[in-house]
Amino acid sequence: MRALLLALALLLVPAAPAAADRFSLDFRANALGIVGLGEVTLDFDVSDTRYLVQARLRSTGLAALFERTVLAAEAEGRIENGAVLWERYTLDHSYSHKHRAIEMAPTATSVSANINPNYRLWGEPPTSDDQKRASRDPLSSLVAMAVDVQRTRTCNSDYPVFDGRFHYRLELRGGETEEVETDGYEGAALRCRLRYVAVAGYQPTDAGRRRIPEGEVWFGLVEGAAL
Repeated sequence: MRALLLALALLLVPAAPAAADRFSLDFRANALGIVGLGEVTLDFDVSDTRYLVQARLRSTGLAALFERTVLAAEAEGRIENGAVLWERYTLDHSYSHKHRAIEMAPTATSVSANINPNYRLWGEPPTSDDQKRASRDPLSSLVAMAVDVQRTRTCNSDYPVFDGRFHYRLELRGGETEEVETDGYEGAALRCRLRYVAVAGYQPTDAGRRRIPEGEVWFGLVEGAAL
């Protein structure tokens, strides 16, 4: 399901440009277009200086038979001169009859993280303090992508991410503009290639996490919107 979610189209579109843009994205992942695998909802509240993102995920159908997953995450931070600076990230994740809660915040030299239960293994090599400090949380990285695309109208940046254990890089490339027409948006959209690159925090047994294929992400180009 992880690979399928990466391949879904992402259209960040507010109802109307305003001082604060609020919008919700709902995704459905399917195998062969018919077998339900999972559902994801992302809620964004973004102004020129602040953002709040909430995410919910649950496995459905075939995927739920093998690994039932329910996830809720939230991130907030500020936007200064086009730079997305994250301040707080929380995650509540239930999977395979297990549960883990994570709270993270950046510090001057690293990232403080309260993880319950804590990880037993931290990877070979583990994520360093420098790598943590140079990263954003997963949800803030989505905001950073959208802010950059809104400002530059290009897909040519890298986004280092830290989620409490894993450190990876999301690479945006390409940048073809196309006219789209959906139930929620009509207009120009920028189609980017999205690549996941594993960097640190992985064990040899995490081979599946290292081989996530490329996907696509689409950004609605809305004049006057924060992103």
